[in-house]
Amino acid sequence: MNAIANDTSGGGEAASSRRLEGEVYERLLGQIRSGHYTLGGKLPAEKDLSAEHGVSRPVIRAALARLREDGLIVSRQGAGSFVSAGGQGEAGGFAPLQSIDDIAAYIAFRKVLEVESAGLAAERAAPEEIASLEAMLEDMENSVREGTSTIEMDAQFHTRIAELSDNRFLVDTLQMLRAHMFFIGKFVRSLGVTGYRQGKISMGGEHRKIFEAIAAGDAQAARSAMAEHIEASERRVFRGSEE
Repeated sequence: MNAIANDTSGGGEAASSRRLEGEVYERLLGQIRSGHYTLGGKLPAEKDLSAEHGVSRPVIRAALARLREDGLIVSRQGAGSFVSAGGQGEAGGFAPLQSIDDIAAYIAFRKVLEVESAGLAAERAAPEEIASLEAMLEDMENSVREGTSTIEMDAQFHTRIAELSDNRFLVDTLQMLRAHMFFIGKFVRSLGVTGYRQGKISMGGEHRKIFEAIAAGDAQAARSAMAEHIEASERRVFRGSEE
């Protein structure tokens, strides 16, 4: 692999380091997304990454710190850095994600689960429950406008739809997937400020479409809207775009 660029010194050293840090971060993120570094797998040592990317170890250290802050890698004292596997499995829950194929399978499973949840919610939700779901949606839309994190709100919105399906097994299964859901949310957030903001705007429109179908009692439209939302989420995870 070609070096990104050579480190420089002088008046522009700080700006150059920030640029190199960003480039290394993006490259490592791409390698995680593509499966070059497997979930739960160990990253090369700093000196090896420094040689691979043609930058100094402080630049590598800074890029790794950003990945760590985003929840995409974890450090183990004396062992090095590892790609996050989306949380530890709990009793009665699902094991941590182990590969990019696992992420794809997780998304496919959520599509099966949540498409049906949305359809049942449209058939069974009472007017006061529709009102509470709309309040949640409006809070999330306000957070998007303010530029604050919506990962927790997103999880709550989907869980609430499962609750409105009046099937506790759908709710329980979605709760078991929370650790994976948050990990995927961090994956999308790592697209960068512009990509993440655009993604949140798109998700807001998708959530609104799901809500409107549920509010109208249109089960088929609710299922279709949820399917479209999850398919768009898959594109955001694997392509980092809406296309």
